[in-house]
Amino acid sequence: MAGGIVGLALLLGYVAYNFAMTPSRPDLQAAPPSTVVAYVSSERGLGGSPQIEQRRFLERWGELLRADAKRREDLRACLENLTDDDRKAFTEAMFAHFKRAFLDDAKQYARLPKEQQYDFLKKRIIDGRDQVLLLKDVTAGLKSPFAGNQDEFQNWLMEHTTPEERAIGEPYFNALKHVRPQVEREDRASPTPPKPPPTSKP
Repeated sequence: MAGGIVGLALLLGYVAYNFAMTPSRPDLQAAPPSTVVAYVSSERGLGGSPQIEQRRFLERWGELLRADAKRREDLRACLENLTDDDRKAFTEAMFAHFKRAFLDDAKQYARLPKEQQYDFLKKRIIDGRDQVLLLKDVTAGLKSPFAGNQDEFQNWLMEHTTPEERAIGEPYFNALKHVRPQVEREDRASPTPPKPPPTSKP
């Protein structure tokens, strides 16, 4: 009986410790950058959420950052003041997410009918431009900032994969490289939409 009580006490202590050490999900509209960075960096924070929730959380954060230069400046300042260990944890968490998202897209691409693959690749290329620009802008606050383009970023992802992951990612990676020049030609050929006329004041 005494042993059971001790075991229960240890279990409750473990549960309480895990609860105390698990950061709560921050309100992205209101939370300071340091709170969001700590949540993203923690294996018990963002890393402990289901993958689809991780993706939605980071996509929403990215939307807010792209729309608000002040948010980006505050985040850069926060990253500049991180300790080396905290900076390493944040960087690893972000790139781990990007790699998982890339491999998920590769699996989805492989399952698509051939006639749907081009549209899928085109959308990922267009969406990826914003992601890379944001990553380059935000990581200016890190000691080793990302300063590349989509090709360089995806090359980095492929270099940091296992042989099994490369077998999944390479067909998708090669398809993106093949299609990207065509997408860029289509963009250049597309007429720029006219600006709306200025609104007249009453």
